[in-house]
Amino acid sequence: MNRITNTTFLIVLLALWPLSSCRSNAQQWRPIKLSSGRVVKVLGTGPINFSQGPPALMLKYQTDLQISDKEALRKEVDEIWAAFKIDADNGNFRSAIVSANEEPKGFILKRSSAYNFVYEKRADGEWHSLEGDKRK
Repeated sequence: MNRITNTTFLIVLLALWPLSSCRSNAQQWRPIKLSSGRVVKVLGTGPINFSQGPPALMLKYQTDLQISDKEALRKEVDEIWAAFKIDADNGNFRSAIVSANEEPKGFILKRSSAYNFVYEKRADGEWHSLEGDKRK
């Protein structure tokens, strides 16, 4: 009888395991208030190491915009960059990335699009958007 109880417990545990993992896969974010008063969902920040060259500082956030709407996305990132470049300067980084990510969609297999805005600190000490240089 004890053996059946242990087997039943194991079967129930294995059946419930996928449900518990679904909750842990949810995106965790923290709200950051911008100077305009708007709040963005920051998914994470931290250095990105490359095999060649110095590390870059990355901010990954979730946008409510469509990634395909580059004009609106650029305006949103410009406001985020105004605050984030202070962190890049304080960390003595020479490059930084702001990664805009759409909210993941789907039930079992979640998919989303992202677009990275890359910034570089030039010899004059000023930050320049590599994507922005193409807009001119």
